[in-house]
Parts: sequence; structure tokens; C-alpha cells
Amino acid sequence: INERIGGGRGQITGGFTINEANDVAIALRSGALLAPVYVMEERSVGPSLGKDSIIASSIALMSGFILVFLFMMLYYGMAGVIADIALVANLFLLIAIMSLFGATLTLPGMAGIVLTVGMAVDANVIINERIRELLREGKSVAKAIEDGYANAFTAIWDANVTTLIASTLLFFYGTGAIKGFAVTMTIGILASMLTAILGTHGIYQMILPKIKKEKLGFWFGIKGVK
Repeated sequence: INERIGGGRGQITGGFTINEANDVAIALRSGALLAPVYVMEERSVGPSLGKDSIIASSIALMSGFILVFLFMMLYYGMAGVIADIALVANLFLLIAIMSLFGATLTLPGMAGIVLTVGMAVDANVIINERIRELLREGKSVAKAIEDGYANAFTAIWDANVTTLIASTLLFFYGTGAIKGFAVTMTIGILASMLTAILGTHGIYQMILPKIKKEKLGFWFGIKGVK
């Protein structure tokens, strides 16, 4: 457009074909479309609000980590420390995978991380409770660990698969913010399966000779078992 279009006359120059020029002319003659326009979604976040939200989310994430760490250590002894190690590994693995694929960490994504922390701890709680039950039944430490993981696997697998299905549906049918949450949660679920099951089981295999049945209170937070 070389000049203001006034009085119904103007000039538009460009490398148009005859058909393209006719299409432009028709579009200009048609004026405003009769079809109504609907606002489907509108989000406006100011810089101060976004910064405050990130700070609040970070505080919530760190507070959750600290509380989970303390609970697991106080209630499950060294088994809780092993679970905490797996939790840290889960977080680093989650961030590494997101960085590898160039995923952006949004506020909904941080909510997904917080949820992933809870699910990862839930898996370790199930495993530790199974082990403690078997120790109370008189099983040896090695047998209790192996059977504990075997018995807990089905429950952990079912819970994670159902959540994975839900996060997949959120990704395909959700909007931008929901998709960020779904991506983070999906990666977190897969990472927690590796760290909570394979990672902690490998640690137990390495330290098994050091676990004495006389010190079950120290190792598993269980007392009164000989």
C-alpha cells in the first residue's frame, strides 16, 4: 500500500498473479465479515504478578521437599533417607529431561513438579510399608526387601499408569497452560518409576550386607522385631 486509501481509491503493488490480485480486491470490497467473533481465551499476567507467582511456587516446592525429607527420615529411618535420595534423583532427572527436549518450565509446570514429588514419595511409602510388614512376620531382611518390592510393584504400576493416561489426555485436549502441566507430570511420572523402584532397589542391594536385623529401628524405623 503506497498511499492512504481515501475516496474509495488506492493502489496496492506487489508480485501478484491475476487470481491473487482478484482475491485481494474481493476481500477489500467485502468489508467486515458477518460472522461473529468470540473470545475463546484471554490471559494477561503483569511482570510483578508473574514474578510473585514464581516466588510463591518456588517456596511451596522447597517447603514440600523439606517437609517430605523430614517425615521420611523420622518415620522410616535410613529407609527414609534412601527414599529422599531417590526423590532428589527424580527432581534432577526431571529437569534434565525437560532441558534435553527444550521444554519451558511454566507455573502450571511447577505445579506438576509438586504433584510429582507427592507421587514419588507415595511409591516409596508403599514399598517401605510392605517391607516393614514382612519384617514383622519374621522374614529375613533380604527376603523382606525382595518380596516388599514385588508386592508393591503392582499397586505402584497401576497408580502411575492411570495418572499417565490422565496426563496424556490433558496434553492432547488441553490448552497451552494445561499442556505444560501435563508434560511436566508425564515426565515426572516416568522419572519417579525409575528412581522409586529401580533406583532404591539398587541401593538396597548395595547396602544389604550392612543391614542387621538387630538394628531394624535404625534402618526401617521399626521396633520390637527380632
